[in-house]
This record gives sequence, C-alpha cells and structure tokens, in this order.
Amino acid sequence: MDEKILNFIKNEKLLSWSIIDDIGVYTASAFYAFDEKNLAFIIASHENTKHIQLAFKNSSVAVNIAKENKIAFLKGIQAKAEFKRASKEQEKIYFSKFSFARLDKKAKIYILEIIWVKLTDNTLGLAKKIEFSKKSFII
Repeated sequence: MDEKILNFIKNEKLLSWSIIDDIGVYTASAFYAFDEKNLAFIIASHENTKHIQLAFKNSSVAVNIAKENKIAFLKGIQAKAEFKRASKEQEKIYFSKFSFARLDKKAKIYILEIIWVKLTDNTLGLAKKIEFSKKSFII
C-alpha cells in the first residue's frame, strides 16, 4: 500500500462506515485504531447495535474518512472492506490507542479489513488520486 495512504489512515481516528439494510444503506461512525500488518481498521461497538447486526448479515462494507472543508485542501479515503471479529492482537492494538474503551465491558472489538482503498488528496496536483487493492479483488 502506498505510504501516502498509510500515513493518512494512521494520522486520523474517526471513520464512517456503511452497511446494507433492508431498505438501502445504513451509516455509522466509529473511532478506529489501525492494524498496518493486516490492513484493517479496528473499531469497538456493542454487539446489539443496528450496524453490527447488519454487518453480521452482510460483511461487505464501505468506509469513508474525510478531512478539511475547503476543496483545494481536501484529503480523504474511500474504501471497501470486510467486517470481521478482531483477533486478540488487534484488541491489544485498539486498547493501546483507546485505553478508556476497556471501561465499557459490553463493547466488542471488530475489524474492517481493507479490500480496496482510494486516497483523494487535492494538495497533490494532478496525481491527486492513489488506489490500492488486494490482488484477489477486482473492482
């Protein structure tokens, strides 16, 4: 994955993700830690929330992170990801970034594993879009 994409992801902490429901799309926001080794956003949520229940039914999700409100300085990513339960190692990564999350005993840790991602960075001039996809995935 291109360093510009990785640096953007590692320097942010809030994402929005979208899941299919019975009548369209449902969106939720989450603070995240990033598992660089497995290219996964690590999030926490309660198992009974609508977005988690929907993700258990259909694990293909979309992710968005945007920064800046002026078009010339806009930076952000759009991604396709796979919703999964986090490993013990990923839980440690999450709690090392958000130690206060340990206080919520009902929260579970999940991942959104990146399949495809596109960085848009309007400060890069003509080369303002950079994409990455796992080799087994075709857009």
